[in-house]
Amino acid sequence: MQRRKLASHLAQGALGAAAVSVLPAAAEAAPRGENIIFTAEDPGHWAKVEALHVPVTSIAAGVLTVRTPHPMSEPHYIVSHSVVLAGGKFLDRKTFTWTDQPVSTHTLPEGYKGPVIVTSTCNLHDFWVKRIHV
Repeated sequence: MQRRKLASHLAQGALGAAAVSVLPAAAEAAPRGENIIFTAEDPGHWAKVEALHVPVTSIAAGVLTVRTPHPMSEPHYIVSHSVVLAGGKFLDRKTFTWTDQPVSTHTLPEGYKGPVIVTSTCNLHDFWVKRIHV
């Protein structure tokens, strides 16, 4: 339940600076495999559903498209996508309802080059993170 509270707190507005500071802090504070924040490389106890939760990204003409290949139903859906740039700079967040498709678009700053952290939050399977480099 603690990780759901953490994911909820991050998803409700503190994501920009928190994502960059919480990711390393969570990794240091908890032993590997603690099942707090999930990635394709470390899906923890959600390994069987990793393919449905890791955000899929593409970039064209400075627009980042984020898609989570997850079915959407009232009891089980993707809650949001968030995008954070280098230095913890919050770029954007898209919140979904269960009737939406979990696809979002985010315009990158003109000429941006560097790391991008993309998150996808599931109401049942927690907080998923993907790091890319533009």
